[in-house]
Amino acid sequence: MKRVTIREITLVNFKGIKSLNIKFGQAETEIRGANKTGKSTIADAFNWVLFGKNAAGDSDSKFGIKTNDTNGNAIPKIDHEVTAILDIDGQTVELRRILSEDWVTPRGKAEQELKGNSNAYFYNGVPLKESEYKSKINEIISEDLFRMITNPLYFPRLDWQVQREMLLRIAGGVTVEEIAAGRSEFSELLAQLSGKSLTEYKAEISARKKKLKEALELIPARIDEVTRATPSDYVQNEKTLLEEKTRLEGYLSDIDKAMADTAEAQRQQYEAVRETQKQINGFKSQQQEILFKEQINAQNSANEANLIRAKSENELARLKFDRENYISIYNRDIDLQVSDRELNKAKITQLNNEIAELRKKWFAENEKEYDEGNETCPTCGQLLTEDKRADKRRLFNESKTKSLVMITEKGKNLSDTVGKLNQDNGKIDKYLKEESIKFNAELGKIKTKIDDIDENLKAIQVINPKRINSEEIHEWVEIEEKIKFLSDSIQSKQTAPDNSELTANKRELQMQLDGIKQNLSLRLVIENNNKRKTELLQKEKNLAQQKADLEKQEFAADSLVKEQMNEVERRVNHKFSLVRFKMFSQQINGGEKPDCILLGTDGAKFMDTNSAGKIEMGLDIINTLCEFNGVCAPIFVDNAEGINQLLPVNSQLIKLIVTFDKELIIK
Repeated sequence: MKRVTIREITLVNFKGIKSLNIKFGQAETEIRGANKTGKSTIADAFNWVLFGKNAAGDSDSKFGIKTNDTNGNAIPKIDHEVTAILDIDGQTVELRRILSEDWVTPRGKAEQELKGNSNAYFYNGVPLKESEYKSKINEIISEDLFRMITNPLYFPRLDWQVQREMLLRIAGGVTVEEIAAGRSEFSELLAQLSGKSLTEYKAEISARKKKLKEALELIPARIDEVTRATPSDYVQNEKTLLEEKTRLEGYLSDIDKAMADTAEAQRQQYEAVRETQKQINGFKSQQQEILFKEQINAQNSANEANLIRAKSENELARLKFDRENYISIYNRDIDLQVSDRELNKAKITQLNNEIAELRKKWFAENEKEYDEGNETCPTCGQLLTEDKRADKRRLFNESKTKSLVMITEKGKNLSDTVGKLNQDNGKIDKYLKEESIKFNAELGKIKTKIDDIDENLKAIQVINPKRINSEEIHEWVEIEEKIKFLSDSIQSKQTAPDNSELTANKRELQMQLDGIKQNLSLRLVIENNNKRKTELLQKEKNLAQQKADLEKQEFAADSLVKEQMNEVERRVNHKFSLVRFKMFSQQINGGEKPDCILLGTDGAKFMDTNSAGKIEMGLDIINTLCEFNGVCAPIFVDNAEGINQLLPVNSQLIKLIVTFDKELIIK
């Protein structure tokens, strides 16, 4: 069995503990102290160095890992770290995790800002990436198993389905085939599984039952809908209705013929009117062409007179655009040069400050004198020999000279840099002066051209096109008289025939005929609706049978699961000394439902047991889990002061005990 123990753990700025080092016993360690002295923090630290979470399983983004000041604010710019030294089957492993703050100085700002946090990981002193570190930890022990075997209260609080799965593994993998072997009531069920697990099979049946139930619930509403849509007042005398239908259709045929004759006469009249309107439209098109030609001639005359002014206006617009573009380019260039100059000035100021500091450092180093008090032996107190004293003086002078040379050299380099920056600024000033002269000269030239064009435009008048009056055009007036004559002839041809009486008679007869047709169609509606009701009733019967078949299959599956879990319960309860498990819970109606209930020796449920009893039951579970998985790890028992005698365990035991001690006591 793999055995993992803690030898030593060190906390630095972790959850309010500035510095703490604890050495652990191989078998058992007691950590005593009053509330808020850091007992639980040690368990959190051990979990955090392994998995980045506290003992409750929360990540460090959800629990306060940083050390705060008296106002509750995190103290900035300090690292928070935990180092744990483990013993793994006699091999020493050092784990170290560090949380650091990332501070940056944004461009254009003087003060630093907190960008975020970052983690550093070390395994036996070797820095690793996060993924590599997690892989190393997983080789030691997986996180899920670690929490099960280090916290007595972890497994009992897991979801019952997760508990069931683990117990099934501990029981040796009781298969449904093993339970169903030789039992006829389960043979058909095994054939239907087809490679699916019982859970998957039951989920499939449940989904199919749900669809069947939904379909069954819809059928009564559909039957009622068909019933309400079935007529109840069908007229039985079908022969009389058919004779009346034939008579009415004859009357309607005669009316349609009379209206058709009238429509033909109206059509011929409409064709004559349409032809006359076509002539009128042709004459109007001729009028529009005449007006358009006159307007084009007038516009051309005005355009020829305005062409010279348009050219001048275009040239003026181009010059103004060029001026604005030239100013914009010049300003951008000047802004860049000024920005570079200011940046150089800032660098020069910074470098001059560094030169001043170096000068102070040079004078301080130059004033150092050899201390003859160092010429005695530190062990016996006697004066050193002349050779050794000479060596010490020589080494002091060489060191001093070397420091002065280095400071001088660094100061010279900084001074050279300042000189170069000053030269660059001189070039920039010269460039700015020359460009200003060029800029003003160019703007003057452009302004002169613009003023000249403005002056010329004042002397050129804008000529508008001549306004055209159609009634002054002889040809247009002649065509207008022809249009008036044709329009008057159309008025005499637009007397429409009166078919209102025929239309009213036809509408009345059609209403009577529609009523007879509707009455005759009721028989077909009734027959179709009765057929539909029969189909729906048969479908309801089929769906109910399918649902009953599925419920039978579901009952067989539930019975097999119960038999399987009974066998698991029998096997697994032999592997615990204090606790036992029930795989089903009793319902109010007398039935049972799948569950995983943890019971103590007195039959009390885990949730109904006192704190000491819960820890005892948790330790019993941990012993079995460790034995089954072949690994044990340190167990943290919180509030251990309330337990008289802990159940013996094979793992390293760390008891957190509440006392009145103001500082932690490690035993």
